[in-house]
Amino acid sequence: MQSATLPDGRSVFCLNTYEVDFGAHEIFSDDLAAHGLSLPADGTYLDVGANIGLFSLYLRDHCPQARIVAFEPMPAVFAVLERNAAALVPPAQAIQLALGAEPGWAEFDYFPGVAALSTQNRAVGQTMAAGLRQLLGGGAIAGDDVQEVLERSGATQVAADTAFLDQLLRPETVRAQIDTLSAQMQALGIDRVDLLKIDTEGAEREVLAGLDEADWPKIQQLLVEVHLGEEVTEIMAEDLRRRGFRTSVGTHPLAQGGAAVFHIYAAR
Repeated sequence: MQSATLPDGRSVFCLNTYEVDFGAHEIFSDDLAAHGLSLPADGTYLDVGANIGLFSLYLRDHCPQARIVAFEPMPAVFAVLERNAAALVPPAQAIQLALGAEPGWAEFDYFPGVAALSTQNRAVGQTMAAGLRQLLGGGAIAGDDVQEVLERSGATQVAADTAFLDQLLRPETVRAQIDTLSAQMQALGIDRVDLLKIDTEGAEREVLAGLDEADWPKIQQLLVEVHLGEEVTEIMAEDLRRRGFRTSVGTHPLAQGGAAVFHIYAAR
């Protein structure tokens, strides 16, 4: 476990300092209000696929009295999340679980070098790793904001070292426990979710499949990162519209590297 400094000067715990700038840029530069989302100061928020907890930190900045519950299945990443969640005032609740269509256990590809890529969907992990390699190696044209982050993190300085990149993007197999979203809402006594954020590197449909029909009306807003391509993104957005949500779609910074990653913003 290491410590990294955010652009605003605050410190957070992390596994890899070079990941923090990119994650902070993705999260803190996203104007949720511009996409029709609101953040009630005393709302209830579920951060599914929380990684080290940067989105939970973002929520605490905007929602000082909110209840924040953060889910992360990877043991090493969860240890960091737990420290960062405990440091929030008031603290967020960290739970070591993946969420999916049904309870059980599953194997994940865990990337120690880039923990944010860890996934249950091997194909998605490979695509994301290839997109990151493209960005680092200059094979894709990054926007000025992303290029600035890459240079500030020092990533561009090591991009020519193929052996280093191979090691950086090599996954390990980790088994993790899965539960359903509805089961966790019941266990936690949650009957209203002001924002459900899902960033699970390819398991976003499985997370939503674990939400019972009776619990859908409890979800007021969603922010879903979709790693399954533009067609699946539109199918998911249309399903949310049928459920009474207004939706808009944006792109993820890694899309500049050729990874078809999108954000769905949905509000009732």
